[in-house]
Amino acid sequence: MARRPSIETICRLINALLAKQGHWGVEDVAQLLGVSPRSLQRLLNEEGVSYSDLLDCCRCKAACQALQHTQQSIKDIAAALDYSDPTHFARAFRRWTGTAPLAYRSQSLGRQGNPSKQSDDDVDPTQ
Repeated sequence: MARRPSIETICRLINALLAKQGHWGVEDVAQLLGVSPRSLQRLLNEEGVSYSDLLDCCRCKAACQALQHTQQSIKDIAAALDYSDPTHFARAFRRWTGTAPLAYRSQSLGRQGNPSKQSDDDVDPTQ
């Protein structure tokens, strides 16, 4: 019997794919993991998470990193995370973090001198 991929492995793969840009659906990830899309969805369901939850989590962390550590425009970050419209990205970012992307960037500049503030690793859109 083939070894089942862990959630951590799936997240690492999604993160790697996001870095390459483009649309990466559950079918693509399943193929790269050597499992059927249905098996991947079943595994995720058993763990209480969906592919879209994982994708959102990975996108959120990548967006937070980009906003905090680069000067990329919101439009470029949105495109890199496969959003066709920066407005859609901004809406999703607000849903994940409770703040707008530019406000997050401004706040992160203030946090750099105050390590007690929340970091982008603390942001978990699946909760």
